[in-house]
Amino acid sequence: MRPLRIGWLIAAIAVSALPFAYPLLHPDLVGGPLPGAAGVAGMLGALAMWWQVLLGARQVSRWLSADRGRIMAVHAWLGAGGAFFVFLHPLLEMTADRHDLTYLVLIDFTWVESTYTSLGRLALMMFLVLWLSSTLLRAAARHGLWQRVHYLSYPLVALVFLHAYGIGTFLVELPWLRAYWLVLAGTFAVVAAWRLLSPLLAPRYRLAAVERVSAGVTVYRLVSRGRRIRPLPGQFCHLRVATLARSHPFSVVYADEATGELVFAIKDAGPFTARLRELPVGATVRVDGPYGAFTREAQLDDGPVVLVAGGIGVTPFVDLAARHPDAALYHAVRHPEEAVFAYDLAHRLGPRYVPAPAPDRLTAARVTRDATEDTAYFVCGSPGFVASMVRDLRAHGVPARRLFIERFEW
Repeated sequence: MRPLRIGWLIAAIAVSALPFAYPLLHPDLVGGPLPGAAGVAGMLGALAMWWQVLLGARQVSRWLSADRGRIMAVHAWLGAGGAFFVFLHPLLEMTADRHDLTYLVLIDFTWVESTYTSLGRLALMMFLVLWLSSTLLRAAARHGLWQRVHYLSYPLVALVFLHAYGIGTFLVELPWLRAYWLVLAGTFAVVAAWRLLSPLLAPRYRLAAVERVSAGVTVYRLVSRGRRIRPLPGQFCHLRVATLARSHPFSVVYADEATGELVFAIKDAGPFTARLRELPVGATVRVDGPYGAFTREAQLDDGPVVLVAGGIGVTPFVDLAARHPDAALYHAVRHPEEAVFAYDLAHRLGPRYVPAPAPDRLTAARVTRDATEDTAYFVCGSPGFVASMVRDLRAHGVPARRLFIERFEW
């Protein structure tokens, strides 16, 4: 699949919002400009959340693009824009009806209209928790907690659809807009159902071999039990040790097209990697993927390529570096256990593999020494390593269009 063109996706989002502009041009349908603006703000906030759910479900968004990084960039952009409309909607409603601040939190299920209004208030409270966990509290929250909080988006969006349909506003006056709203609601239901079912449908692999290659890195070899996936060099997959357990993403080191064997090199990092190490040979592992288009340009481009890896972030490059005739691989190793595949890479690449021990940190001056204007740079590693290297490369004049990054997160 070709990388996603962000322009096309932004255009699709804009077009999907156009139907909600109609009530603004006909304020008489909803009792005036302010009530109309309040209703439209709510609809646009709901639409932004609908798109976020669609793009956030990797099992669904993969059909738009394998480029997960760009998908999530749009997802984050929608979160910022959607939050504005979500918070604006109740404030405008409160102003239009001349209520005080208790209007925002009053829960009342005594009659039909108050029930549907209260569903909206519950959705607002859930959205506030979601928004706080993604902004002000993101640095303090563990990734697992952050991910579990994000599951609130599914009941949240369901409440929003029920709230708007029950209240009615201009959905009652405009049957075609009500039909559009129901299509969005139906699509959301399908995406939510697929998101829940996808773990049951992920391909099953057998753990064929486990090899401890250093003090902190283990190599796992998986063989298909039936349906196979075919990742390209640099792509990653989500591994799950039980059907309903939480999955974790890891880059594929090797993928044997003939046998279907997949190889992962995984650094010790928390409870999940500890559970992986405890699995016996022969155990079943669910593999969801492949995802990512990080190194696609390197596979298609015949020009010179510079690969810059930080520690275990070398895994997306192991197979790619051997396949690409002009790839130079720079590998910054802070700890000896991160020098995984160093011997193999040195044997296969010769002088094109350049390890850099901790005292000799990689710099942009070093990796750009033999580069040309057509050189493409691929940087993978921890968030701190990637941020530092990218800043250095940009300071040395590497254009953004020739720079590709992937942060190696657990």
